[in-house]
Amino acid sequence: PPAAHAVGPLGILATPSPAQPPRGAAPQARPRYEHRRTAAEVWRCKKAHRTEISPDEWGQFGYAGAKGDEVIARSLERSGCTVPIPRIKRSEVSREEFSERFAIPRIPCIIEGAMTDWPAMTRWDIDKLMGRMRHVAFKVGEDDKGRKLRMKYKYFVDYMRQQRDDAPLYLFETRAETLPQGKELLDEYSVPDYFPHDLFDLVNPDAKPPFRWWCIGPKRSGTTVHSDPLGTAAWNAITHGSKRWVLFEPSASGRVVKGKDFFDKQREDDEAIMYFDFILPRIRAAFPNLRMYTGVQKAGEIIFVPGDWWHGVLNLEDTVAVTHNYVGYDNFDRVWERTRRERPKLAYLWLRNMRRYAPQLHDRASQLNRRDGFRMRNERGPKQATAAAESSE
Repeated sequence: PPAAHAVGPLGILATPSPAQPPRGAAPQARPRYEHRRTAAEVWRCKKAHRTEISPDEWGQFGYAGAKGDEVIARSLERSGCTVPIPRIKRSEVSREEFSERFAIPRIPCIIEGAMTDWPAMTRWDIDKLMGRMRHVAFKVGEDDKGRKLRMKYKYFVDYMRQQRDDAPLYLFETRAETLPQGKELLDEYSVPDYFPHDLFDLVNPDAKPPFRWWCIGPKRSGTTVHSDPLGTAAWNAITHGSKRWVLFEPSASGRVVKGKDFFDKQREDDEAIMYFDFILPRIRAAFPNLRMYTGVQKAGEIIFVPGDWWHGVLNLEDTVAVTHNYVGYDNFDRVWERTRRERPKLAYLWLRNMRRYAPQLHDRASQLNRRDGFRMRNERGPKQATAAAESSE
């Protein structure tokens, strides 16, 4: 039978999804892997990464076949409030113009021609990486306690080539510099000159928040809608493959854009491919005036995601990418305000090093604190709360 209608906010009846098998449907046949240990490694990581379902149920909704191919091939209908992500060519837009048109006003865009000289454009081919990364264990998930789940590259590629999952495991390495041969990866690309600063570099390396991710996303993998930590901006560069993006302005309701009220939790799921399949159309139907930006990013292209923008991603094919989050002079104020409130110890260390190495930045942070009546943790007694905490109660 067709899936039950999902009721959205304000009692709006959302568009039903295509017929979905109930949770716990009969598992599909297990794939035949090249390596003897691949099946056990995949089972171990799946079991720990999603404890609410069995590893045999990762393909229960049937997106690995024609159903998923239709979602991937589908283009989101453009309308007055659904607009394409702007595109620019690096050769035609100077750093100063990029800052004025996109970074300072916080407008996302896709950048063409900014990574043609990267060795990664050829060296990050999935097969070529096998020769030097086959025994390197990369992060492919986390368990319920936040502990990293790792799998050797040779097993992950074996899995990726054979997997029939709705939402596959996603190789998402946060600390490539600590891995054998990891430094090679970091030497094969360079930070685009549109993003020359990361002011979190003022923090000692062991205290700096995670900022760099090297990723291999199998077809149908992705991330559901979220905004990045502490208001940082981000850039993402693809060397192989392609991604579909949807972005919403910071002023949009997080609950609405995440689609939490637009799927039946008993019969449906909200992984990335389901979001693009039926949750996003339901959101559009319920909120026709909600502005969203959509586009496909291809190999050789970089997307700029401003701080606080909501965004979700679907890998349309096996995709290799690198992404950085950063603090620039254009978004320092917002990141400082978030960091001092959400990460007080980090803010203390950051401000201390600003005083030593970037006095003008220290002056700006101190000015913002005085403006808001904000007292740092070292300026307060043990029972005193910050002005920001008091105002949120």
